[in-house]
Amino acid sequence: MELLVNNKPYVFDSTVTLSRVLQEVQMLRPTGIAIAVNDEVVPKTKWDAHPLRDRDRIIIIQATQGG
Repeated sequence: MELLVNNKPYVFDSTVTLSRVLQEVQMLRPTGIAIAVNDEVVPKTKWDAHPLRDRDRIIIIQATQGG
């Protein structure tokens, strides 16, 4: 299945989870991160259960400090 992660295409098997996507795109520290799938935020508690479909658009946002 092909997923678009932060505007880059990736190919995964059909059983991939959002947690696995994070690992594959090297977001090894999933703290301070928000994920949206097709413009809908997915709570962290559902990252392992949220169903993904071919051509889903995933946006991963990393919080940063600033002022």
